[in-house]
Amino acid sequence: FPLVLLRNLRHPVYLLVVLAQVNLSAMVAGLATFMGKFLERQFSLTASLANMIIGAVNIPGAMVGIVVGGAILKRFQMSLRQCSAMCILGMFLCLLMAFPLLFIGCPTQKVAGVTYSESSEFGHHTLECNLHCNCPEKAYNPICGSNGVEYISPCSAGCRVVNINEDNNSVLNYTNCSCISENGLSGFAKPGTCGTGCSHLFLPFVVLSCLAGILASTSHTPSFMLILRSIQPEDKSFAVGIQFMLLRVLAWMPGPVLYGSAIDTTCILWEKKCDRKAACRYYDNNLFRQRYLGLQFFFEVGAF
Repeated sequence: FPLVLLRNLRHPVYLLVVLAQVNLSAMVAGLATFMGKFLERQFSLTASLANMIIGAVNIPGAMVGIVVGGAILKRFQMSLRQCSAMCILGMFLCLLMAFPLLFIGCPTQKVAGVTYSESSEFGHHTLECNLHCNCPEKAYNPICGSNGVEYISPCSAGCRVVNINEDNNSVLNYTNCSCISENGLSGFAKPGTCGTGCSHLFLPFVVLSCLAGILASTSHTPSFMLILRSIQPEDKSFAVGIQFMLLRVLAWMPGPVLYGSAIDTTCILWEKKCDRKAACRYYDNNLFRQRYLGLQFFFEVGAF
């Protein structure tokens, strides 16, 4: 066992191809774990729609890439050198498609007291407008003001009146809000977040990420054939076992932890429970995009 293990791990082609696959698997681990959250925050989607997009577009795209890679390999009866050239070409084209994604995204929404404060013409009005309300710190029920600014709760916007739809007992809007000023008059607010207001960028993002996934997946079958053909016949089954063990230990286990830690550093407002951080209320969208997709791009470069 030790001799066969060392013989495989010292084989340069086997080791380097497996390490390239580790990079790809780490990228996929981050995509599978946090892509839904990313789409939800960047483009103001619901969690269900974000996950449905991944299931309907990204996953079938990866399947298409694997099938196309296998079909090309079989059609042209590729040698080992041609297999490696195909892997390199697929990853290079994937990098070209993935790079623009770093710049396609939405700014952080305006949230009063978190990411946004009123201009000087209002003086200190926003600091004093809700002092008499004694809003609890844990209150979180976001509303969108008529001035386009989001507030953490109706209380933080200084709203005094709530209008309810009697048919289904849902909130229509909040009025007489002292923190929302329009032409010197108290404004109103609707329940729910304001959103990021750049939904037109969503389609280009999905198309480019799908194409990048297809191109990266074309290297799946050729890289597997590189492993099977380059090692000694009697070591094949053992080498495949070592390959999958390394993928799990080096990519699938630490990958989501690494992505989660990077995403946590972009949080600008935490929910607190028992004086400890719980869920994140608001992220810095630009930092979120740069760090999450930057990690994806880093692993793609590593695979290349």
